[in-house]
Amino acid sequence: MRRTVSTPRTARPAVLGLTVAAVVAGGLVTAAAPAAAVSPDVVIAEVYGGGGNNGATLTTDFIELRNDAGTAVDLTGWSVQYASAAGTTWQTTPLTGSIAPGGRYLVAEASGSGGTVPLAGVDTTGTIAMSGTAGKVALVPSATALTCGTGCAGTPAVRDLVGWGSTAVGGEGAPAPGTSNATSVSRTGPDTDVNAADFTAGAPTPQGSGAAPEPEPEPQPEPTLPTCATTAVPIGSVQGTGETSPAAGTTVTVRGTVVGDLQTGGFGGFHVQDAGDGDPATSDGVFAYAPGGPEVALGDVVTVTGTATEFNGTTQLSGALYTVCGTAELPAATALPLPSSTEQRESLEGMLVAPPADLTVTEVYGLNTFGELLLATGGRTLSPTEAAEPGPAAQAVAADNAARSITLDDGVSTNLATSGQAPPFLAPGDPVRVGDTAVLDQAFVLGYGFGEYRLQPADGTAAGSTFTPTNPRTDAPAPVGGDLRVADYNVLNYFVTFGGQARGATTPAELAQQQAKIVAGLTALDADVITLHEIENSSVTTPATPYAAVETLLAALEAADGNSWAYVPASEDSDVITNAIVYRTDVVTAVGAPRVPADLSAFDNARTPIAQTFEHDGEQFTVVSNHLKSKGSGYGAGNTDTGDGQGASNADRVAQAQALVAFAAELSAIDPDVLLTGDFNSYRFEDPLDVIRDAGFTDMGPVLAEGQYSYVFDGGSGSLDHVFASPSMVGQLTGLTVWDTNATESYAYQYDGYEPLYAADPYRASDHNPTVLGLSLGEADTAATATVGTARPFRGDRLTVTGTDFAAGERVTVTIGGRPVGSGTADDAGTVTLTPRVPVLLGAGEQAVVLTGSSGETATTSITLRSVWQELIDRLRGLFG
Repeated sequence: MRRTVSTPRTARPAVLGLTVAAVVAGGLVTAAAPAAAVSPDVVIAEVYGGGGNNGATLTTDFIELRNDAGTAVDLTGWSVQYASAAGTTWQTTPLTGSIAPGGRYLVAEASGSGGTVPLAGVDTTGTIAMSGTAGKVALVPSATALTCGTGCAGTPAVRDLVGWGSTAVGGEGAPAPGTSNATSVSRTGPDTDVNAADFTAGAPTPQGSGAAPEPEPEPQPEPTLPTCATTAVPIGSVQGTGETSPAAGTTVTVRGTVVGDLQTGGFGGFHVQDAGDGDPATSDGVFAYAPGGPEVALGDVVTVTGTATEFNGTTQLSGALYTVCGTAELPAATALPLPSSTEQRESLEGMLVAPPADLTVTEVYGLNTFGELLLATGGRTLSPTEAAEPGPAAQAVAADNAARSITLDDGVSTNLATSGQAPPFLAPGDPVRVGDTAVLDQAFVLGYGFGEYRLQPADGTAAGSTFTPTNPRTDAPAPVGGDLRVADYNVLNYFVTFGGQARGATTPAELAQQQAKIVAGLTALDADVITLHEIENSSVTTPATPYAAVETLLAALEAADGNSWAYVPASEDSDVITNAIVYRTDVVTAVGAPRVPADLSAFDNARTPIAQTFEHDGEQFTVVSNHLKSKGSGYGAGNTDTGDGQGASNADRVAQAQALVAFAAELSAIDPDVLLTGDFNSYRFEDPLDVIRDAGFTDMGPVLAEGQYSYVFDGGSGSLDHVFASPSMVGQLTGLTVWDTNATESYAYQYDGYEPLYAADPYRASDHNPTVLGLSLGEADTAATATVGTARPFRGDRLTVTGTDFAAGERVTVTIGGRPVGSGTADDAGTVTLTPRVPVLLGAGEQAVVLTGSSGETATTSITLRSVWQELIDRLRGLFG
């Protein structure tokens, strides 16, 4: 069992009869909790980036500051700085002069040709052209440009920082609303270090130091609190039977037991559940939104008054006032059915639930950011077109995946990746992987947020949930047999340059860590030829050294394994990443020059296929390294995402597959033994792969490695990476395996993940799993054979059945008399030994014993069964001599 890395919080003792209140408004906070102390004096009061743009009134962008301290602050030597929404480079405007207590300071930035009203009352002027929709502005007590990228919030170098717009990364908590050319974001109150809560969008209202300080706000009357005798309505009447509350917009009072404590971690409230209204279609729980309110504990009985609202799909009580009226036992958890419909889950929203026991981890993508996992009943889910044909069949798979999946949350809304906090459930060398089994030994409330129903821990912590490693790491790929090994490996944007067009590592230190992981993975493959993908195309980024990236990687590989490696001198013609082929010079010899298709027009938005013929022990074969267009974007006819499961740019991938098989036909005319490897960005049943199969190539993964997958996306496992063999090559493959080192693991283990989890090992070196295949070149395809331990067994006894000359790693099933009785996996020598029981209902006489491999290879022998009476007599003779 794995230990979680979270520690439980200590709940406060319940205080009977204590009256507490929280006067709040708004929605369930999805922002990060404050990462550092708020500014003690000057804060950013308003930011406007639409000045001079089309539709703007003002001609100039501006940044307005406000002094919340009781004394004047000298701004000389300070600066305001700007970066784009996801940018890491900061532009600066130096400040001079001082700002009075309660006063304002106006910084004019770039002007445009639009607008009609010039900016007045300016205290200083810069030249930064800010975005009119999203970005980041920092107030810095120095004039030095920030170098902290998107991790500046809460650092000593920054006094205040605001990120606005949904794409902004690196602000204080969740970003403030986006703006237009006619709106700014302005601060609504004191600084809480949560941009989403501190700023609102509206018409720009610039003020400089000449403006009068804001008057003290009028004191607000004390709110009227509910009492323990206040009449309450059933929570079910607030929730209703639909997705929205029938009481929305009205003030209601409910009474129940606190069943979910999410007051810390960014959600700012708690779940209350009452005894129910007798209607199974209505939920008996609701969320009380009360950020900053006095603490409650699980089991407290509370009376809550608030406005029924819908916030991002969740029914909640906003502006919550509440009184603790005692304590009670928690209500019994209601079974959460999986699979289940939206209506079934809606009827349990906000209630204590008991999830099924047989939940499998099927996605870990959000673990390093928001501490969440996707779980599913019935085993891990598959990508729809990995399991079915595109269209209605794939859509049915997607619907089934959704019905049997549920998100496990950690009770914290903070972005762990930007706040530097440890992801839950993970420890060095001890990951939670797709395929592991969840052991949920804690109470949960069914919540809703970010478009998903989710299990929120009742105590607000991840403690109590562990995971059985049913899909553990392995030290090396499974055996594949043969006397030659070919592998395929995605190196995840391995770049040896930084800045400009570079991707991947951003510093030499990051590159060293990335390279160490990749080299560990490549070394463990023990391969003789490797096709690579997503490696820097140095012919584009550094033309003077056109193979700098692959040369750097091979130097590190040679230092690690002591072998002599070379690369094929060919690359993509225009993209900054390329395919590559590398090989051991002491095992194979490159024959002739590398080849690429003569017509590259189909690959304008993909990577050029690279082919190289090799010779080993007098036999030749050709490898083609491929990387087709991704699914993420599409332009032109047939390239929009139609919803059939194949994603965008399907027409382009089909055209690329057609060009590839034409290229392969040219290669086969020279030597028929051809392998097509790489990232085809297509799952098993998609159109581009049909093109390749229709050309006579066999997708060897489903033949030799059924149930092994190279990629995980959106909760679904599948293979985007494939090995296709020409007809003459199929019989020369002795085995194939997908080494599950990357796709099923959390980003937190990557070189740029959570630093305390980093190790120079092969795990999470990429987001694609590598593939390894074994070859025995030139050998005739030896027919498989089957033998039995005894020719005349008794019914019900175990029979030893041995198969030989199957492919290494191939799954082999056995039938006796036509009845399936067992299966096993062929070892590295192609041998499998099974011990099934002889079916008791078979008749007398000869019965066929048939071994069938996943490749379709069969081997047959037979046994002879006695009559039932003769078998009884022979058994008695055996007993009594």
